[in-house]
Amino acid sequence: MTASVPSIPPHVPPERVVDFDYIMAPEHFAEPHREVAAMLHASAPDIFYTPRNGGHWMVTRAELAREMMRRTEDFSSAPAHNPTRQFKPRMLPIQADPPDHGEYRRVLAAFFAPGNMAKLEPDIRVLARETIDDVAGKGGCEFVTEFGEIFPIRMFLRLVDGPVADRPALLKMAQKFTRSPSAADRAEAIAELGAYAGRLIPARRGSAAEDVLTRLVNSSFHGRQLTEDEEQGFAALLFLGGLDTVKSVLSFIMLYLARNPAQYRRLVDEPAIIPRAVEELMRISGASIPERAAARDLTFQGVNFRHQDRIFFFLPIYGFDGHEMADPFAVDLDREISQHLIFGAGPHRCAGSHLARIEIRVFLEEWTRRFPAFRLDPALAPENDHGYVWTPRKVPLLWP
Repeated sequence: MTASVPSIPPHVPPERVVDFDYIMAPEHFAEPHREVAAMLHASAPDIFYTPRNGGHWMVTRAELAREMMRRTEDFSSAPAHNPTRQFKPRMLPIQADPPDHGEYRRVLAAFFAPGNMAKLEPDIRVLARETIDDVAGKGGCEFVTEFGEIFPIRMFLRLVDGPVADRPALLKMAQKFTRSPSAADRAEAIAELGAYAGRLIPARRGSAAEDVLTRLVNSSFHGRQLTEDEEQGFAALLFLGGLDTVKSVLSFIMLYLARNPAQYRRLVDEPAIIPRAVEELMRISGASIPERAAARDLTFQGVNFRHQDRIFFFLPIYGFDGHEMADPFAVDLDREISQHLIFGAGPHRCAGSHLARIEIRVFLEEWTRRFPAFRLDPALAPENDHGYVWTPRKVPLLWP
C-alpha cells in the first residue's frame, strides 16, 4: 500500500488515500479475512479512498458502516447516483431506496420471514443428507464444486421452481457479476439473469403456486402490477443471492474447520453448541461487499464526499474489528452472539439471512454426524477468489 498514487479527485486529501485493490491484493489469497483486516485496521484510515477499480471509498470499521448503510438518504443504492450501476433491468429491491424500497421488499420479506423459512428445515435436511451421501464414500472431495455449488443452489432452485439442469449456466451468469472487475461484464450478467427469468415468468402469471418467483410475479407495487422490467430485476437479484453467497460463506467455514480440527471436534462432541457456533463461524466468513454512492455533496465523520462518489462496505473484515469486540481474531465457539454484519445493515439488509442461517446450521449438524474428522488434502492447496463476493475457489478435503 502507498499513498502516492495518481488520479485522485481534488476533494480527496492525500492522508485519506490508500492504494488498495479489493480484488487483486496479494493478502487475499491465503487467509483473506484475517490478513486484509489486520493490514487495513493497522495502517489505513477508517474511511479511505483508493484509485483502483475506477476509484472509490472503502469503509473499514463496522460502526461507521452500520450507520452509513442505515442513512440511505445520504448513501444511496439508487442507480441515479452511481453511473457504474446503470443495470437493465434494475436490481430490486436493492437498487431502490426508501420509501419505494419498503414496498418493493414487502413480497420478499413475507416469503423469507423466519417462520416461513423454518417450515423448510425438513426439506433442507433431506437435501443436505443426500448431497453428503454423494461424496461420503469417496474419502474426500473438492468442497466448493462438489458441495458448495450444489446443496444451497439446489435448495434455491426449489424455492424459485427453477430447472436443476440450468444450474451450470446460472452459476456462470452469477459469477460473471460477482467475480469480474469489469463494469461491462457485471451489466451483461444482470441482463442475462433478467432475460433468463423473463423466459420463466409468463407461465407464473395468475398461478397459485407458492414458490417465490410466482409470488413475486403476482404481487403488486403501490396497487399496480409490476412491470416486466421490475419482475426481471427482482429475479436477477434473487438469483445472484441464491447462487453465490451461501456457497461462499459455507465454503469459508469449511476451510476454517479443516484448519482447526480441535474446534471441529467440539461440534462433533457437543452438537448443542452448533446454533451458537454458526454465528461465530459466519462472523469470520463474510463474503459480500455492497456498494453505495453519495446521494449529494456531504461531510460525514470529517470525510468530504461528492455526489456520485462510490462507497464500498467491506463486510468480510467487519467481523475482525477490535472496536466491536475483544480479541476479534480468536474464534470462540462459546462467545456471546455478536452483531456481525455479514448480511449488511439498514433497509437493504439481506432478505435471505434467515434461510442462510438454517442452511448452514443444518449442514453442520448433518456433516458432523457423518464425519468425526476431516482435513485439508496436503497435496492440493486451497485457493481463494475475489470480487464483489469473496469465495474460496478450491477447498480440497480428505477423510477419515
